[in-house]
Amino acid sequence: MSGDLRDGRSGFDPDMRGVFGGGLFAPRDDRAPSGQHRRTYQQLRHITHSLDLPRSSRQDPRYLFAALEWAAVVNPALFLTSTVHYGVCVAGIDGMAQPDSDLSDLRGELDAARTVGTILITEVGHGTSHVALRTRADYHPETGCFELSTPDETACKFMAHAGLEGVPKVGMVYAQLRVGGKYHGVFPFLVRLRDEHRTGEGVRIGRAVRSDAVDLDYTLVRFDGATVPYERWLSDGARIDHEGVVHDPADSPRQRLVRSLRVSRNASTAGAVGLAAVARATGALTTRYVHHRTTSGALAPGATLAEHARVRRTLFPALAAAMAATAQVNRALRITLDGGDPQQAAGADWSPWASVHSELALTKVIATWTAERVTGDCRKLLGAHGVLNANRIHAYEGLAAIYHSAGGDNTLTTMDLARSLTGDPRAVPVPSRLGRMDEVDTLVVLARVRENLLRTRLCARLGADRCLSEADRWDRHARLADELVGAHAHRIVLEQFLAWADSFLPGQRRDTLHRLCLLNGLDHARRHGDELYRAGWLSREQHQRVDAVFTEQCDVLAEHGAGLVETLGLTTEGTGAPLAADDHVAAMTSMAGIGE
Repeated sequence: MSGDLRDGRSGFDPDMRGVFGGGLFAPRDDRAPSGQHRRTYQQLRHITHSLDLPRSSRQDPRYLFAALEWAAVVNPALFLTSTVHYGVCVAGIDGMAQPDSDLSDLRGELDAARTVGTILITEVGHGTSHVALRTRADYHPETGCFELSTPDETACKFMAHAGLEGVPKVGMVYAQLRVGGKYHGVFPFLVRLRDEHRTGEGVRIGRAVRSDAVDLDYTLVRFDGATVPYERWLSDGARIDHEGVVHDPADSPRQRLVRSLRVSRNASTAGAVGLAAVARATGALTTRYVHHRTTSGALAPGATLAEHARVRRTLFPALAAAMAATAQVNRALRITLDGGDPQQAAGADWSPWASVHSELALTKVIATWTAERVTGDCRKLLGAHGVLNANRIHAYEGLAAIYHSAGGDNTLTTMDLARSLTGDPRAVPVPSRLGRMDEVDTLVVLARVRENLLRTRLCARLGADRCLSEADRWDRHARLADELVGAHAHRIVLEQFLAWADSFLPGQRRDTLHRLCLLNGLDHARRHGDELYRAGWLSREQHQRVDAVFTEQCDVLAEHGAGLVETLGLTTEGTGAPLAADDHVAAMTSMAGIGE
């Protein structure tokens, strides 16, 4: 192990620093939303050309993910745009286009970012629309083309970033393939939505609808007979012969949906990478701030925020969560780059996301939960500074909010994973006795114990309600199902965090990571100590000891001071936040135009 928190991606930082540090990326409040949107697309073109992203990413896919980490910290809107453009649309062409199709012109436009790729899958009128899409692609054998149609307004595509005029867009549109009056499952089709001057023929695009979470030109799109050439069908190995017979390697409509959504692996992993990046950046900003910010209250005049136990007990568990998520995200990225394990899939009865790869889907859920927690807790610690747009926390919270549904719906993924966990009721192995509360191995055991307890409880309750319909059973026990997936997620992340910390060479960084790993386990045990005590896994003394050791670890971490950021190899680069400056007061007054 090189000592790199980001699994080697830090080696690309000199390239990134030179590109993302320019004036185009300086924080700026554009009054008109269209100004913000145009600037985001200018940034996409800039990083594409300056980093030669298409070539560099195909040579080493880690390069793209390093760029996405920087984009997430600099501008979440750029991150989301880049993820869809490269991780979904370009990757979709690379992985799903027909071998003999000529997409060189379109690929060239996308590779140069002259045209921006977007994905159109969700339909506005009904939930879980991706498993019952109504947008239709009719094949016409006489022309060899497809005709895209939207049956009614409930089937309009929703949340595509395509509302800004003058920016060429190509959509990766998911639709039901219909040949000879029969449906053959969901496939993506490449559709030119608009060029610099006009909307594509047969395409209707609504006005942009704003979101304060991550501000892009979201809109609704419908199709009224848009023509799609045969080669722009991303067929994933399927074909239509001269007699109009469809040949598809997928053996069912459900398997076809899962195969057609396999680019969601990239979206899930990219989302997790970006969310972990903003969680680390938030933790770094806040750690620096609480060690420099002094208070004047009568309780402790002149003390820094970090000298208050309440602050320590909030900040350091949040920082530990950010590092734990980073460990899991690094593993997920390795799985993605290696091609993944086809065995790692949950059932697709409710949602296809976990069926593509259950661990990647879960990692995106974990990263969302983590970013939401870290940004929320740190915003409160930062006080008024935390709500200023210039200090970026609000933007990072927005990214976490978006990823509850982007890259696969978290609720549906959680439901499918809970169902998969109860389908295999075998307990995770645990020893009969616990060790000391200041040892990570002990906290791993407690994490396994709690997962086993919840799995057994949920299986029993589902079994007792066997007379009910499946929907009613799961609806009745949805909260317990969520708890089980949360416990499972914590257990695998804690195990991965420990293995990751062990892989570093002996030294201060390794020691600090082990301490944060211990704190991560203690935080979970502390929150669920009563449950573990009632189950007989913690004695009264052990129960009390958990909180005492938790406090001790927070106190030791505080002794590092602001240097903890450097010890861990974290950075506030790219945030552009006044709080990242050595003198944040001077940075604030300069930004406001009243500095000396």
